[in-house]
Amino acid sequence: MPKPLLMLLGIISIGVGVWGLVSGKVIAGSRGLRSNFYTRQDNPRLYYSFIFIYFAVGFFIVSQML
Repeated sequence: MPKPLLMLLGIISIGVGVWGLVSGKVIAGSRGLRSNFYTRQDNPRLYYSFIFIYFAVGFFIVSQML
């Protein structure tokens, strides 16, 4: 894959993690045609797990491209 595309994917992944921290809910897959969200109040363990996954993947991809 081209390096600029991978860098963009890494930045988008970090952005999704930041948006999840700001908004209090993070997207975590789909249920049929609708998005599945985890919120800080409903399921904090899965919420913070997905935040960590988005940040880890994003920082790993960006660090490999620098």
